[in-house]
Amino acid sequence: MELYKLDKVFVQGITYKLPNDRFYVIRRIGTDQESPVRLVIDGVETGAISNIVAPLYKTYTKLLQPLDLGDLFYVVPNNKQFIVDGPAGAKMRCIGQMGILAPNEVMPPSYVSRFMEQGRRYLMWSQGSKLYTSDYTWRSDEEISIYMLTPKTNEQYILNNICQVQTGVANLADGAVGMRVYLEGRILDILTSEPGKKGLDCKYMPRPPVYNGVDTPFSFADWPITVGGDQTLELRLVNVSGGNLTVSATLNQYVDLVVEYWKRG
Repeated sequence: MELYKLDKVFVQGITYKLPNDRFYVIRRIGTDQESPVRLVIDGVETGAISNIVAPLYKTYTKLLQPLDLGDLFYVVPNNKQFIVDGPAGAKMRCIGQMGILAPNEVMPPSYVSRFMEQGRRYLMWSQGSKLYTSDYTWRSDEEISIYMLTPKTNEQYILNNICQVQTGVANLADGAVGMRVYLEGRILDILTSEPGKKGLDCKYMPRPPVYNGVDTPFSFADWPITVGGDQTLELRLVNVSGGNLTVSATLNQYVDLVVEYWKRG
């Protein structure tokens, strides 16, 4: 077996098929669409992404790059078909390796194993939002629920990757808005303001990271949060500025996460 570099853009509306002696190992993915885009490999759906968290390439106004799938890479075996599922003409950039098999050679067991599980365990984009029809006066210490997640009994979600927040407040100052994490009603945060301001500082959870601004994405990689079957996760934004804030109806409020999804059984 030989491995070569893979870096190709695939387009919605075309069915692609690997020949007898070629396979793909896809380790990073990006798209040009804000709405969900996913690969469907041999009829099996993989995790949806958006250019909010996984663009085709980095720019000054969007410093994120194609999403690194880590151990949850995708495999397209030889003789298998795949498509891009998303809006008309959606593009998916796939970066990784192309394998070339010798006559009668088969893919390594690790790639076969990943192919068999990739429809049940993958990274995916998940979004919560609070939309406004007019500007909103956000009172001091008021919490606004922006994201709710309750996996099914046989599912598990792990927050272990990118998290981006748009507060709806123009020219957001540091220490003005926090994000609080609730798991099964328990606050994973300080309970009063005596030890400091409540929540994770949203100034440093940019959506997206930009040049000449906050250029480092926030991540839960060093503090993963596991949400098991039938558990409920809630994310709330809290005004900790000490006064009223204005949420602009032209901006609205969003949280965008990359989460690890796992369906058992």
